[in-house]
Amino acid sequence: MEFENKTVLITGAATGIGRATARELARLGSRLVIADLNGEKAQEAASSIQADGGEAMGMHCDVTRDDDIAALMKAVVAKYGHVDLLINNASMPPIAGRIEDIPFDAWEIALQVNVLGYVRMIRAVLPKMMERGSGYLVNTASSLAILPDPPTRFQIPYTTTKGAQLAMSYGMAHALRPHGVRVSVFCPSITATSDRPGGQSVTTSGTAIPSIAEFLDGVDPRRGKPATAEFAASVLIEGLCQEKFLISSQVGYEEQIVGFAQAGLDPLALITRGGT
Repeated sequence: MEFENKTVLITGAATGIGRATARELARLGSRLVIADLNGEKAQEAASSIQADGGEAMGMHCDVTRDDDIAALMKAVVAKYGHVDLLINNASMPPIAGRIEDIPFDAWEIALQVNVLGYVRMIRAVLPKMMERGSGYLVNTASSLAILPDPPTRFQIPYTTTKGAQLAMSYGMAHALRPHGVRVSVFCPSITATSDRPGGQSVTTSGTAIPSIAEFLDGVDPRRGKPATAEFAASVLIEGLCQEKFLISSQVGYEEQIVGFAQAGLDPLALITRGGT
């Protein structure tokens, strides 16, 4: 894919990987639409791109609300006409806590944002893409969807949604191929967006957050070192240039997936010696 003069809509792009991706795509000549639950930070991110000579707009958008999405699309169409590339990146904080502490509403919220929020955004842009016979959809999942390491024990609602995003992308790739719309799924590795695992200071169930040592217990050292948001963004953009279906910033993930498959896709086979 080429990015010059393309309109790119990224959800959850006020911070982290989304913001780093927006900044780099603007440098490559794209027009950026930065949508985020925090509208002020979305506008700040857009202003930063504009200050560097890029084209961008920032808007508040709650991907669980149809009216927010309708307002966003109305503004995008008025300014840029259509969306060439949608990057679904908005996500609930990943760490829900220990399985016995997770309330049902944590499951509902995770599914509403991470799965149905993605569906709502796709439904907003897809008709025009199919009409034009071109477009690109990216669903941001997680390396934990392809290599489910021990930290998934604290992230069960989150990783459930990431698996759903992966499966959804499989089906959409098949369904949209005849219509000229490409699909990729991005599985970033652990990314350093704060000094806490998963970028959080509290769990979504209100319990004590695991320590970093507890969070990483049993994790292969190759998968336990956080990457920067800038590195993750560069991997995503390179993968889109090559129009890969699966894009991951987990270094060496192809070889590791083969080993996982040879172990019968048993997640317990991923626990390193000394892990609990």
